[in-house]
Amino acid sequence: MNTYYNKGLTLVELLITLVILAISFSIAVPALDREVTNARQRELITTYNSAFSFARAQAVHTGRLVTICPLSSENRCIDDWTNPAAIFPDRNKDLRPDDDIIWKLIPPTPRYHIRSRTGGRGYLTFNPSGLIHGASGSLVACPTQNSNQPMTFLTINRGGRFRAVHDHDRDNKIRLSWGALIQC
Repeated sequence: MNTYYNKGLTLVELLITLVILAISFSIAVPALDREVTNARQRELITTYNSAFSFARAQAVHTGRLVTICPLSSENRCIDDWTNPAAIFPDRNKDLRPDDDIIWKLIPPTPRYHIRSRTGGRGYLTFNPSGLIHGASGSLVACPTQNSNQPMTFLTINRGGRFRAVHDHDRDNKIRLSWGALIQC
């Protein structure tokens, strides 16, 4: 009795396997790209939510004014959120750290340009009760030119609470609930 053992693939089996793999990849790659994009947006939102929550908690815990802002090379608040932002106590309200800087943020990712909507001030200050000291404000995270990231609007209300609004249709415009239009 002569037994034949198949030790390889036929050309048809190989082609069918390659077609199945190609179809699987054509479905998986766009889904993976969307997931990576969403993860980067969640990371940005989490970073700023953590920073504002930390600043608020420090103000309540220490009983002092605590400011969050990007700092210039002279350690003074500036309205340029492409610089690293710092959280620091500011008892004398001079927009400079009183003591050592408590916490520094990593600069925004290259996929976003962060600009403030603070009336040109560029800073937010929390008082010892956890409320915003002075005017409230917000940040707009605009995607860079070569990025397919969605725009995000990050706001702090007078009560010191953080909220993020997303640009779901990716047209770089967000219409807020009261009708205001935010654009990149």
